[in-house]
Amino acid sequence: MRVTLVGCEYSGTTTLAFRIREWIHSEIGGHVNLVHDHFKIPYTVTHPDEYAPVPSDFTIEEQEQFLALSPRIKDNIMRHNVVYHTAALPGMADKVIVGLHIEEAVYGELYFGYTDRRGFMDGIENKILGTAPDTVLCLVTASSNIIRSRMSANLHPNGVLKEPDIELVLTRFQEEFERSRLTHKISLDTSDATIDESVAEFVRLVEPHLTDHDRARMASTPKQRE
Repeated sequence: MRVTLVGCEYSGTTTLAFRIREWIHSEIGGHVNLVHDHFKIPYTVTHPDEYAPVPSDFTIEEQEQFLALSPRIKDNIMRHNVVYHTAALPGMADKVIVGLHIEEAVYGELYFGYTDRRGFMDGIENKILGTAPDTVLCLVTASSNIIRSRMSANLHPNGVLKEPDIELVLTRFQEEFERSRLTHKISLDTSDATIDESVAEFVRLVEPHLTDHDRARMASTPKQRE
């Protein structure tokens, strides 16, 4: 199963990604070696084994070095980052990515001085449709009040989202999700749900998009029953 989760920072994309990884292991019998969450500058090179609100393997000094780069250099690095992870999609039966081209374009244009990314994004989606068309695009959203309260309670050091832009960023993710030409798309609102409830809703929504290979593995995977 290949899934890309996109959405405003603090909507719950990363938390969900690690729980979906566990679900793929336990219920599908697949294997996701890493959750790829590399598209929020400056957090672009981390591979934590377990969920953490802010990755701890990327030092503050390294973050500041990345943030100090010019828009052109940031743009160039992130293009390579997106292309690299897109090229890896068809090579694994199971993959969980947070953000990819949509997250990087929304934040890049708003905060990092990128020019219009439309042509680049179309090229990435052409590649996905041609090599991994079963990829599920999941928009994770929450109300602006919830995003604001989560941000206030647990501010991410060097987080990309700026509080005055919450409504704009939510709108931009919705626009790019609707515009996306990927054929397997689901939307999940985490505003009033626990993480367990959100995972259960993801499982319900993704069921029609499972591949024959996913279903065959599920049927042969022993399940824990109460």
